[in-house]
Amino acid sequence: METHINNRPPDKPKPSASRAPRDGPHRTYEHPALDTVPLNPRRCSHVLQLILKEHNWRHSSKPKGVSHKTVAERARFCYWLFDFLRDHPKHFKLDPRSFSGRHVEAVTRYWQDEAKADRMSPATIQTYFSFMKTFAGWIGKAKLLKPIGCYFDDPALYQRGLFSGVDKSWKAQGVNAAAVIAEVEVYDVHAAASLKLMQAFQLRFKESVMFRPHSDVITAAQAGKPNDGVESFLDTHRGTKGGRERLFPIDNATRQGAIAYARRVAVGVNDSVSDPRLTLLQAMRRLRYVMERFGITRAGLGVVPHGLRHQGAAEDFEQMTGSPPPIAGGPCVDLELDRRARFEISQRLGHGRLQIVGTYVGRPLTRPPGATASPPVTELLSEQSGDSVAAVSN
Repeated sequence: METHINNRPPDKPKPSASRAPRDGPHRTYEHPALDTVPLNPRRCSHVLQLILKEHNWRHSSKPKGVSHKTVAERARFCYWLFDFLRDHPKHFKLDPRSFSGRHVEAVTRYWQDEAKADRMSPATIQTYFSFMKTFAGWIGKAKLLKPIGCYFDDPALYQRGLFSGVDKSWKAQGVNAAAVIAEVEVYDVHAAASLKLMQAFQLRFKESVMFRPHSDVITAAQAGKPNDGVESFLDTHRGTKGGRERLFPIDNATRQGAIAYARRVAVGVNDSVSDPRLTLLQAMRRLRYVMERFGITRAGLGVVPHGLRHQGAAEDFEQMTGSPPPIAGGPCVDLELDRRARFEISQRLGHGRLQIVGTYVGRPLTRPPGATASPPVTELLSEQSGDSVAAVSN
């Protein structure tokens, strides 16, 4: 039997049964209720810890929880926020519950200076502003923050551009996805299975790790889809953003091959493609390690796993329209056909806003002169989904 050795000192002897108990109530390590703690700037960290414990697990607007990643990021931001205010030239000393408009202005003014010096991106500012707004809601000041545009003198500093014009696919960077995945397969079949799923179905990193190829593939009848030549669909609902479920048709040899390979890797009916000996966190760390080992990073090959998602969206656009997407230098296509393709791609990617598809395929090109007008996008969305357009645009 293997013996584990550690340097822990021997346990202290237990008190004898004859020892008299202490007078008074037993001490506990439970945190007091937040509403029982008086305002005290000297206990800023302690109060902030209580606020985070009470609120940080929940979504800012929906009755549900959030991911561990979001919990960690919001906590780091909140601690940075009050460290920044304490170290500010005005040396703000406050209880977190006393957070007010002048503190918001001090923070956003700093962000504006950082953005003008190219040390802070619009995406980061948008994320941090959202965190600050969420925190204000936690302390009962949901209307404390004005619209973000009130704090910046140039919209370009905080507005994210959905049409970057940069093709992030592996193909655009000259990387042969099949060859790289084949190298990974020799080293780790679980990582290879995840990459094949990302390539074939545009899955996100976490979605690919959690995918169960035996139970997460359903028939067209189970999916409520018409029998139009596609017999089965990939049902993505594990690890998705916001718990949004989506269906992806298994309609070509690449997708069928990815499912077949994933099923060989995940032997059990209820097994995912990750190593069954690992927890989810360990499996994701393992996949990141394999990516770094084979240079699937910006510093290595110049690509990341998410680039396969971009590449798949571009390939779908070309298959649906007959032309490469604008981001890959494709020509102008019929506006109605372009919109229909973008809507279908947005459903496959799991995005609620149609505009985000522009990040993957580029800005729609202007219609050639003399071409006939197309129906409004609202009509197209309603026709495709049968639901209200508001559900897509929100």
